[in-house]
Amino acid sequence: MPIRRRNPRKKIILAGIQGLVIGVVGVLLFGFILNLANDKKVEVAKEEDTTPAGEQSTEEKIEVAADGALSFHVKQYGMFSSKDSAISFMATQPSLERAGIVQVENQFFVWSNLFLNDVPTPQTEALPSFNKTVFVSTSGCEDPKVKKIINLLHEDNISKKFFESIAKKEDYPDDLMTIVQAVSTFSDVSSIMRLHVFTHYLEKNSCVKLSF
Repeated sequence: MPIRRRNPRKKIILAGIQGLVIGVVGVLLFGFILNLANDKKVEVAKEEDTTPAGEQSTEEKIEVAADGALSFHVKQYGMFSSKDSAISFMATQPSLERAGIVQVENQFFVWSNLFLNDVPTPQTEALPSFNKTVFVSTSGCEDPKVKKIINLLHEDNISKKFFESIAKKEDYPDDLMTIVQAVSTFSDVSSIMRLHVFTHYLEKNSCVKLSF
């Protein structure tokens, strides 16, 4: 029986041809996939470029409450159950002649100054006192003039000249300059002016809320 001889050379050539074909097909397939991916990237980039500017900025905006409570710092000398008691206490203390009485619900507080920042610490002081941070909100006020005067009190160096320099005084309460004139007769210090103007409009407007 004749025995067929295997031709290894033919197999090598055939394997080489198959490898070449597979390689060419692989390169073509890779190129096709790469081009397809690039086309998709271009389409995505175009979609991002055509996004309206308004939509982009909306996501980046940080919302801030229009009527956030303003913080102040006060020096407090006492708390009383009635206004008469607070007045009697102040009458016996000459150093409190420029202080003010602030009512919060059914309590009356004696404050000497209304600061924007931390209360300065004097070297010596006859009366015991302590510092307190308070918060003022006008979110419940419908009158824009009330909102504006409370916001104005958060300016640094307020004084009689400061109020006189206001360009549009009609945007503020009608009696503002009358109150400023009255306070300036005994003090033009910013923290004292701020305290008494604030106390006046706090008493007149129940919508102004004070909290600790």
